[in-house]
Amino acid sequence: MPMSSRSWNSVVLGAISGLAFAVFPTFQPRPRLPQITFIPRTSGTLPTEDMHRGANRAAREAGFRLYWNAPTREDDVDRQIRLMSKALHDGTKGLILGPTNGSALISEINEFVTRQIPVVVVQTDTPIPANPFITSMAPNQSEMTRLAAERILGVLDAGGDVAIVGLDRTAPETLERAHDFVKHINGQTGIKIVAEQRGTSFLPEAEQNAGEVLDRFPHLRALFAASATATEGAILAIQRRGLGRTVKLVGCDDYLFLRSDLRAGKVDSVVIPDNEQLGYLAAKSVLDAIHGAALPEPQHLGVRLLTRDKLEAQNTP
Repeated sequence: MPMSSRSWNSVVLGAISGLAFAVFPTFQPRPRLPQITFIPRTSGTLPTEDMHRGANRAAREAGFRLYWNAPTREDDVDRQIRLMSKALHDGTKGLILGPTNGSALISEINEFVTRQIPVVVVQTDTPIPANPFITSMAPNQSEMTRLAAERILGVLDAGGDVAIVGLDRTAPETLERAHDFVKHINGQTGIKIVAEQRGTSFLPEAEQNAGEVLDRFPHLRALFAASATATEGAILAIQRRGLGRTVKLVGCDDYLFLRSDLRAGKVDSVVIPDNEQLGYLAAKSVLDAIHGAALPEPQHLGVRLLTRDKLEAQNTP
C-alpha cells in the first residue's frame, strides 16, 4: 500500500532527528565552579587590582571561581554589607575581606564565622579575635614605619620639623602607622613632630589636609604620609606651593603614578607591600581551609622602601 505524504514526512523527520542526535549529542552545560568571594575596600586602585590578580591565580590553581566586587568609594560601608549578604545568599565557600570599617562589619563577619565559612581579612587586622574560621593578613605595619622613620632621619641629617598626614579612622592601619612613627622619631635629637593631621579616602580632601599643615608650619622639612591617598594629596599640596625642594615626602602604599612621581622627584620614597602576593596568600589560605586545613595565625607580610635610585636600578639591564 503506498505511503501517504504525511507518513512519509514523519519518516524523513524522524531520520533527520536521529541523525542530528548522533552528530550533535545533547548539550550538557559545564558544571559551575565552586566560588570564593573577595570584597576589597574599593575598586580601581593599584593595590586592589594587584590583590585581585593574586587571588584569581590562587583560585584558578584550585579549580575555583573568584567572585570579585567592591564599593566604588572607600567609605561605603553599606555597599560592603550588601555584598557580604549576597555572598552568603549565593553560597560562597570562603571570603577575603578588605574592611572599609571593621567595627561596622562585625555582625556580617560573625555570620560567616557562625556558618563555618573561612574568612581572611586583608590590609588590616581582623576586627574580631582570630579563631578557626577567621584570620588576617596585612603588611607589617611596624616595619613600614621603621623604614619610613629611618629614611626621614637619614635625609634630615640636620634635624627639623616633621608632620604626619593621613590618619583615617576608617583605615585603622594608618593610625597604627602614625603611632609607631611617633615612637620611632621621639627622642631623636633635633627632630620634632609638629602635627598629626586627619586623613581621608578622597584625594581633594587629602590635598587640602596636607596644605593646611604646610601653611601652618612654614619651616616644615618633612612629611610622613600614612596612606596612598595621603601621599598623593601631599604631592599635590607640595607642588602647588613650590615646596618640592624644601619638604621631603615619605609615603606608604602603592598607587598608580608612584613610579613616575619617584622619577620626577615629587616624592622621596614610599614603603610598599607586595599586594599581589598578599592576595594570592589570602586566597590560598581560604582555599586550603575549605579543603580541611587550618587557617594560619594572623600574618604580617614583608614590605620594602622604594626610592628613585632603587627604581632605576631595577630597570637597569
